[in-house]
Amino acid sequence: MDYLARDIMNRDVISVPSDMDLRDLGKLFLEKGITGAPVVERDGTLAGVISQTDLIYYNLTRGDELTYDSHFYQTARMDGQHIQKGFQVEDFNSGVVTDVMTPVVHSVAETAKIESVSRLMTRKHIHRVIVRKGRRIVGIISAIDLLRHHARVAKAPTSASRRTATAKKKKKTVVRRKRKV
Repeated sequence: MDYLARDIMNRDVISVPSDMDLRDLGKLFLEKGITGAPVVERDGTLAGVISQTDLIYYNLTRGDELTYDSHFYQTARMDGQHIQKGFQVEDFNSGVVTDVMTPVVHSVAETAKIESVSRLMTRKHIHRVIVRKGRRIVGIISAIDLLRHHARVAKAPTSASRRTATAKKKKKTVVRRKRKV
């Protein structure tokens, strides 16, 4: 049986707006337990894809120091008082999704065969493919979705193996009857 993209795609696609703050995106990924999402413009057109790897790369290449020696906290005052221990300065220098996203979108039609989706993902070294119907996003297939599908197919007996198993069962039944007689 030829399986199609629509047979295994996740229909509950979480898309993110291109102007979303990256801190909010990180929170969304954690809350929803996802590792990437399609990026859409305000009019709903597909603009790109963003992943947790994109976020990590962005944070590592910003040049920010996580901690550094400074006398600021010993000399700074708030309302005339020394700043208490545990006080934290927020970083307001955060980007938006469009600054970090991958603008190249790999997508397939919902009628694409699973084998071609697998080949696309391995050839392009990508972890998710957007599934579309016309210009509309209707689903997403991740690498884990493909693994689940291949595992189910590998477990499912083929018609030839079912016939062989049935024949063996009948043969054992016949042997048992002979022994009883």
